[in-house]
Amino acid sequence: MLLTLIRHGEALAPKAPLGDEGRALSVHGRRQASATGEALASRGLRPTQIWSSPLVRALQTAELVAAALPYEGIIAACGDLYSHSDPLDLIARVSGADPSASIIAVGHEPFMSTAAGQLLGIYVAGFSTAAAFHFELGGATSGHATLRWRWAGRFIDE
Repeated sequence: MLLTLIRHGEALAPKAPLGDEGRALSVHGRRQASATGEALASRGLRPTQIWSSPLVRALQTAELVAAALPYEGIIAACGDLYSHSDPLDLIARVSGADPSASIIAVGHEPFMSTAAGQLLGIYVAGFSTAAAFHFELGGATSGHATLRWRWAGRFIDE
């Protein structure tokens, strides 16, 4: 199974008219999200599912990433991808998915770095906006997964 964790792109200032939940991506954040999608496509990623936090900036990121990929499914809004969510809930849900699945999950900090740390069994310092960590689950050596590569404006292969 493959899992790609993505932090949402840069969002507008916290004083958005609709509050934190309604914060949209900035122009730069839209460019970041599109670039992340194009980068994933260049690696041949073919997701079978895309999950996103229901907050506007995460859903917009997921949509822009999906538009760059060969993906025609729905983007599922998932309540366990918030910044304060428990990464073990996501890991349990992913572990119960089809072993041939390729899942993209789009969410927030510090959730994404904590989830990556749980999967790897190490401390992960953080995700920059629109960064992606790509894991293979099953056959892990340290935690529950093997990190295959990272994207943070460029690829960082492991």
